[in-house]
Amino acid sequence: MKKITWIVASILLAGTLSLTSCSDKTKDSAKETVEEAKNDMDENVADAKADIKEAGEDFQAKVKADKDELKKDIDDAIGKLDRKIEEVDAKMEKATEKEKAKWRERKKRAERRKRRTAGFLEESPE
Repeated sequence: MKKITWIVASILLAGTLSLTSCSDKTKDSAKETVEEAKNDMDENVADAKADIKEAGEDFQAKVKADKDELKKDIDDAIGKLDRKIEEVDAKMEKATEKEKAKWRERKKRAERRKRRTAGFLEESPE
């Protein structure tokens, strides 16, 4: 009977030791896995930040280019309206009174368009 007790006790001791050592290995492995996952996450976050910054810079450059193009278009439109007003002034000098009234009205419309166009340019944020 003592032999059986010693055998059972030995088996239980061996099993306990092997399970305990397995548990330490598992803990170490889990800790390493967590650390690797954290490192991967940190790298991914850094990459995402870099991508977002690059996309923001690209967007800002595109907005600036579009804004510059729009400003150029508005300046061109104002130049055309200035030339049209000058043409109207020249025609008014040569015109009869009846024609002068018609040209004055056209000049007023051109000046209103010019003010609206220039006002749009002034209202736009820099």
